[in-house]
Amino acid sequence: MPFTAEEVNALNAQENAYPLEFFQAFAQQITVYEDDDIWVVDKPVGLLSVNGKTLKVSLLARLERANPAVKLIHRLDMDTSGLLIFAKNAAAQTHISKQFIERLPQKKYQARVFGEWERVGATGEISVPVRYEPETKPRHIVDPSWSKHALTLYEVISHEQCNGQTVTRVMLKPVTGRSHQLRVHMVHVGHVMIGDPIYAEGTALAIAPRLNLHAQQLRLKHPTLGAWMDWESPSPF
Repeated sequence: MPFTAEEVNALNAQENAYPLEFFQAFAQQITVYEDDDIWVVDKPVGLLSVNGKTLKVSLLARLERANPAVKLIHRLDMDTSGLLIFAKNAAAQTHISKQFIERLPQKKYQARVFGEWERVGATGEISVPVRYEPETKPRHIVDPSWSKHALTLYEVISHEQCNGQTVTRVMLKPVTGRSHQLRVHMVHVGHVMIGDPIYAEGTALAIAPRLNLHAQQLRLKHPTLGAWMDWESPSPF
């Protein structure tokens, strides 16, 4: 559910009232790795990656309060938790951003989807274009005629029970990086992510208190060392 104007104003006012120590403690709590060039953090669920048009409460804004040199590279949806990497200087930002353009970083997400989907151990790919649908904002949809393709690789990890319902835990690897790609691709195969406030309805929405999507693994080249580095964040669900 979107915030009302009153709620947005209250949240913005609350954020502005926090002392510097709050932002320093927040940054320390979510830090996975940090050096002179990069800053890898574990984004909490329910927090924007960058400020919105009206809501000025975001991960980037909070990190900037702790360290004004921090620079954005990529984003996660507000409803998604997990690993994000920021740069601490312009050269590192340029280097890693180029890696993302060239699709060198390897990202893996863990999700739980509604129902029993394929056998445990099954792997495959979903290759259908995803685009924004302005008539159902903020939803995106599969559109085979859209010019920009979207590719997701998957592996079925297990079948589980969640509040009396069968769900499937999957590892998802986006090859492309379209907005809402993983969420829409799961809708496309008939197994919406549980707890998804945008795409799930009824029982699939109600059985989980949050979107069950977490950026679990990130691998890329360090911008100055040149070595491949790996980070992992355990799934919170």
